[in-house]
Amino acid sequence: MPQRPLVSPAQRRALGQLLRFGVAGAGNALLTAGLTSGLATVIDPRAAYVIAYAVGLVTATWLISKVVFKARLTGSRAVKFGALYVAVFLVGLLALQIALALGLPRHLSGGVILVTAPLSFLGSRVIFPPGR
Repeated sequence: MPQRPLVSPAQRRALGQLLRFGVAGAGNALLTAGLTSGLATVIDPRAAYVIAYAVGLVTATWLISKVVFKARLTGSRAVKFGALYVAVFLVGLLALQIALALGLPRHLSGGVILVTAPLSFLGSRVIFPPGR
């Protein structure tokens, strides 16, 4: 009697997307956090965050559309993705401002990624639904 696979093809695709998102997101998060923390030692942490976030946005746009979801980045998706990243950026900037006011050392400013990464994942799943 043939054995059924543990996961269906659709589940396998979804798991692949999740894994790729995790790897791409981790790489982009490390880039953003490292750049933010590094720049924050020589410039204002908020300015460092702005620069690092812009670099992360360009990187994420390519990674999410082409690598994670293997989707074409249409005009509509680009606008939605940009809006998502602006919203997440503002939330991250607010989180950074609060953390600094609470005494967060400047060299730990990149920790704001702990707030922004989950928001980016959830929003990206809405913008790039599986199979489209």
